[in-house]
Amino acid sequence: MGQLSAPSPPRGLVIREAEEQDLDRVAVLLQAADDARVMSVDGLRHRRKTRPERGRMIDIVAELDGLVVGTGGAGLNTDTTTAGAGRAFLTVDVEHRRQGIGDALGATLVDHLRSLGATKATSLIRWAEEGERWALARGWSRLLTGPLIAVDPRGIPEPSTRPGFRCVAMRDVAPEDAYTAITAAAIDEPSPVPNDDIRLEDFLQEWNDPDFDLGASTAVVDETGRVAAFAFIAVVGDRAQHGFTGTLREYRDRGLATAAKRAALRGAAARGVTRVTTSNAEENEAMRAINAKLGFQQIGEHVILGRDL
Repeated sequence: MGQLSAPSPPRGLVIREAEEQDLDRVAVLLQAADDARVMSVDGLRHRRKTRPERGRMIDIVAELDGLVVGTGGAGLNTDTTTAGAGRAFLTVDVEHRRQGIGDALGATLVDHLRSLGATKATSLIRWAEEGERWALARGWSRLLTGPLIAVDPRGIPEPSTRPGFRCVAMRDVAPEDAYTAITAAAIDEPSPVPNDDIRLEDFLQEWNDPDFDLGASTAVVDETGRVAAFAFIAVVGDRAQHGFTGTLREYRDRGLATAAKRAALRGAAARGVTRVTTSNAEENEAMRAINAKLGFQQIGEHVILGRDL
């Protein structure tokens, strides 16, 4: 884990596999670590049950005196052909930090990744000075950064498209058609490793994620019905989070991504949403410009950290 002097974990701390009854508490911990994260317990349960087995993901919790005070997970990145690419995350309840609990979780996750043959790991975090300082001291470094931004969708104007294109709800699109567009656009998404192995069977499981609103999520289709641009959005209560937005290369610079995002944001507003958050890598200048024109304002920063194993 690097050269540092870390406190010994508190007596009685148990690191164990997360169980079904832990999910309510896990959701609380994850949302406390990043209040821009939009998720429900049902959505968390769905993702745990349907993620690809080849990723060999583990979910663990740290339990102290009968209370789950930390959580984490690690496994192989199943969206890339890059050998040895792993993913990990962890968080500890703010009242139980600086006690060695994060180190106990982290050691378990790193050991698991190494047992899978992973050689590198990445982790997406909501930036906080304490969190980054902890990670850098343990061998992690910044790979990508991007502003975390938010907008009230109730003031978004109606979308407009060029002749030959129209906005439709994602639920009215065959998932296979959306998959074709998404996998093509994902290749251009800034990422520590290329997103070049998103498989249809995995995408179909994500399509049924209860947190994704397929009525508000929008596709822009051409006269043949081909998906030219898209914007996904997750909605839970009065909060929403933009998922992936993209445009096929041959359709770019026509305002289609803006139209898709406007339609998705208005769909969220119609459901009572008052705040939508998203983030884009600094390198994604085109999407950052679109978001600025839509009125998004920075509220924080997301950082992708990486380390060798």
